[in-house]
Amino acid sequence: MYGRWILLFALGVIAVLMASPLILTVFTSLKPSTELVNPAWYPPLSVTFEHYVRVWTDGGFSRYFFNTLLISVIDAAVMIVIASLAAYAMVFIEFRGKLALQILFLIGLMIPVTAIVLPLFQIVRSFGLLNTHFGVILADLALAVSVFVFMFTSYFVGVPKALHEAARIDGATEFQIYRRVIMPIAMPAVVTTALLEFLWSWNDLLLRLLLLTQDEMRTLSVGLLNFQGTMTRDVTGLSSGTVIMAIPVVILFLFFQRHFVRGMTAGAVK
Repeated sequence: MYGRWILLFALGVIAVLMASPLILTVFTSLKPSTELVNPAWYPPLSVTFEHYVRVWTDGGFSRYFFNTLLISVIDAAVMIVIASLAAYAMVFIEFRGKLALQILFLIGLMIPVTAIVLPLFQIVRSFGLLNTHFGVILADLALAVSVFVFMFTSYFVGVPKALHEAARIDGATEFQIYRRVIMPIAMPAVVTTALLEFLWSWNDLLLRLLLLTQDEMRTLSVGLLNFQGTMTRDVTGLSSGTVIMAIPVVILFLFFQRHFVRGMTAGAVK
């Protein structure tokens, strides 16, 4: 009995410690400038949303938000199609060069992003895709596709081969089997891929800072840098921008957390 209460207390302390940075950020974003002299853990005595309005309008976050949302949604949608098709081919179709393709995807998992940033920049520039959303989307897909191919593969290997064989006997094409038989039962993997790719794309700074140098093309992660300089920092603006950037991700996980957990554990139990 006592052990259970001790465990609950320990988990509660850990939860508070993990949530405290976000709570302090929200407090700071809601404080009037006159209350910034108070300690950071003091809740605002009078709540104000002036910092959010300033960040959204004067700070350009309305434009940054649209750019980030556009890139992240396209990233997630295209990644689902590419990764699931590649995984389907490697699990259900026999073809020459299959092992070599698997090795290439495995190599993609082992190479760190920082090691190929310069060649990636040169490739994007050679195609004339600098300062374009399309260039960033292609870079995102290329860097993350290996992860999600293996995620879909781990899910597809648990699908009974009898389903695939029965559909083929009934005269269905490979694409029909993929679309009507395999993908409907792979929704946990689809949701997990969509959430993870959306999250990684939403929060990424390195590629956006490297490939998007024009202000009208920038994203939220790069826009946050506008609120801090070498010697000074706009604390309220930075806090408000951080909260704006965090809200969509928090909402997504609250709505889809059950599917996300199922997708993450599916490959381990099948």
